[in-house]
Amino acid sequence: MRTPISPLPFLTQIPDWRDPKRITYSWETYWTLILVGTLSGPENIPALLQWLTGQRKVLTQHLLLGSIPSQATLYRFSWQLDLHLDALHAALIAWVKVRSPEVDCSKLACLSADGTVLKGSARQGEAALSFVSVFFHELALTVARAAQGGRHEACVLDGLLDTIQHIFGSHWLLTLDAAHTEQGLTNRIIGHGGQYLVPLKNNTRALKAWAQIAFSYPPTSVVHDEERRSGETWQRLTSTQPGLPQDLLTTLPDAKTLIKREHLVEH
Repeated sequence: MRTPISPLPFLTQIPDWRDPKRITYSWETYWTLILVGTLSGPENIPALLQWLTGQRKVLTQHLLLGSIPSQATLYRFSWQLDLHLDALHAALIAWVKVRSPEVDCSKLACLSADGTVLKGSARQGEAALSFVSVFFHELALTVARAAQGGRHEACVLDGLLDTIQHIFGSHWLLTLDAAHTEQGLTNRIIGHGGQYLVPLKNNTRALKAWAQIAFSYPPTSVVHDEERRSGETWQRLTSTQPGLPQDLLTTLPDAKTLIKREHLVEH
């Protein structure tokens, strides 16, 4: 069994932004508390403080502390970390590369992008914090994230493309939510050396209509599969069509194949 590799030595390489005259805890101790507390699954900083308070005896004994950080200290740490996200990202990516050297960089990296809401972040009169995250399936890891801040998800994802290219070069496939299906973003994904897979739903009616026209011609391949579960029979029909109408290519540059999935459920 391989010995686990802690992210702590990588995180402590992030420059200490604190005022030397006001330091109570060592940089390593600080990150240890944050990591251990975060792994316990608190939804927000007050919940994190509650967990740390509940484990005060164990934590102070093992980390040789006189006390644990206050809520104000935890908030200040969080606010400052927001200003050092590039350094945090670099530290975590370095840890992942050491932790998982078996990841084959020559393979196509399969990524997914979607909007997420930070649970427990809603406040009275304010909406919950929302982010756009990019998930790397091979390591089950979020590799990039940015706050939405009222912007369209496609605009936020656009700002993450440089990071994705930096990590994966020009050998990655990004599966998008239907909300991201717009010409500017798909053009820039291609420009960054990536590929994309997008769903055509009713919120992209024109594109969906062109796809339906394409499938009025015989598909190049058809695969049928059937599954029985819980008294139901699921039949799925998957068809592919490489002949794409020009109007569709205008919005989805360099698109190669249309895929149609049909489902029939019998009870």
